[in-house]
Amino acid sequence: MTEQTALEVRPQAGLGDRTARMSTARLNELLHAHFIKPEDRLAPAGAGAVYLTEVTDPAGLGRRADAVHVGLWQSRGAGRIDVCELKTSRSDFRRELEQPAKAEAWWPYSTTFSIVSPGIDITPPEELPPGWGLLIPNPRGTRRFKTVVKPAEREPKLTLGLLLTLLKNTETTRTNALDAQSRRLREQYGEEVRKAREEGASHPQTRERLALLTRLEAAMAVKVGNYSWGSVMDPEGIADGLAAFMSEHRERVSLRRSIEDQAAELERLAQRAVQEAASLRRKAGEA
Repeated sequence: MTEQTALEVRPQAGLGDRTARMSTARLNELLHAHFIKPEDRLAPAGAGAVYLTEVTDPAGLGRRADAVHVGLWQSRGAGRIDVCELKTSRSDFRRELEQPAKAEAWWPYSTTFSIVSPGIDITPPEELPPGWGLLIPNPRGTRRFKTVVKPAEREPKLTLGLLLTLLKNTETTRTNALDAQSRRLREQYGEEVRKAREEGASHPQTRERLALLTRLEAAMAVKVGNYSWGSVMDPEGIADGLAAFMSEHRERVSLRRSIEDQAAELERLAQRAVQEAASLRRKAGEA
């Protein structure tokens, strides 16, 4: 599948820059949605169809179709095999016309063969060979493409090579879809965590606790980090240091209280001695 864009082509009337600058990847996304709704692609019951990309021809000639849609349910055109070639530039379209062997390799195994492009300025309908269809994104922006030229239909030739090719690509496509969903979920989770942290940091109680942590770091002349190095200490290291300090602090406090208690006892004994001395002097004077 070519990755050229249609920058050199005038935009089709009504489509503007969206047509002129559409990439192959974007066109492929739109075509995928045309055949299968995004919400149906990973449905437990299946989507009723499969959409495959870069599918090698069943005869093993090395000709790859850009996109292949296979209908599975009656309501989705069961048994249909729609082969599509995506063209986003005039030069790419001309190469397709000059190399008929590529289309011929898929022709017997397809129900239809169509060219898909951003607009008719890139793929003029009058240049299409007989039997080829032409699809372009709907100017109204709806999911379903506009059929500019209806393709000829035929009964596809079912062979073991075709079945193997479709099965192999179906499994690959399903795996890629699951991987893509997994990435989206991880990105969504990461974004939610980031937002939660930002919202938490803006909460008054959180700001107060952060301010207290800053004061604690300043008082201890250290920074709290994930790892201890230099003037940075991890929470466990700080906890160990504080625990050792508090243990010694408790011993000092206990010793100070013991000394204070002893001093108070001595003070009481001294007062009693003064009182008894005074009493003895009074008795001596009376005698």
